[in-house]
Amino acid sequence: MDKVNAPSHPPQAALKTTLSAAATEHRQRLLDGLAEALGAQAFADITIADIVARARVSKRTFYEQFASKEACLLGLGERLCDQTLALIAANYQFDEDWVTQLRKVTHAYLSSLESQTAVMRAAYIEMMTIGPEGLALRRRMGERFGQFLIMQVEAFRAVEPSKRPLTPALATAVIGGINELILQAIERGEAHQLSSLTPTVTEFVQAVIQSLEVPLEAGNGKP
Repeated sequence: MDKVNAPSHPPQAALKTTLSAAATEHRQRLLDGLAEALGAQAFADITIADIVARARVSKRTFYEQFASKEACLLGLGERLCDQTLALIAANYQFDEDWVTQLRKVTHAYLSSLESQTAVMRAAYIEMMTIGPEGLALRRRMGERFGQFLIMQVEAFRAVEPSKRPLTPALATAVIGGINELILQAIERGEAHQLSSLTPTVTEFVQAVIQSLEVPLEAGNGKP
């Protein structure tokens, strides 16, 4: 009697994989639904019914993913941060000098934000209206960007070892300065023109990185 081959994947494991994929898809659709709603109305006016209608899922599905519309906004902010860091990393070309890299990456970053002004505005302004969780997320986002900047300075130091490391405190100050420029542009109604900040942001970050040069000892030209 021929043996019946066992399935390559246990049915329960396959079911879990399918459910996990469906949950991920639902989550992304809900985040897309909120992003779309933000393009039409203020966050304060958006209801869960608005989000699920645009995502084409049920309210039950919404509550399987998020406890509230504020939690959905936090998820959207996390996704924006992930996407932006991935974009920055993708635009680095280490065969170019660091000033050129800085200019290209800055332009790509600001252009990405201005292409999704509603989501960006929510991440910079609406996020601060939802209490400690929003503040904590903004801080985590700033820390992630700061850590990324520190890593890039370390890459520059491999080529120019005369530079000092960028400290976490200085990285935080740089990210805070850039965020303030973006916030001012939003308040002036210029969120759709963020890429025009490229020269200013590039000059600012360049000045900070150049300040990391170790001073030469007087008279002997050595650091």
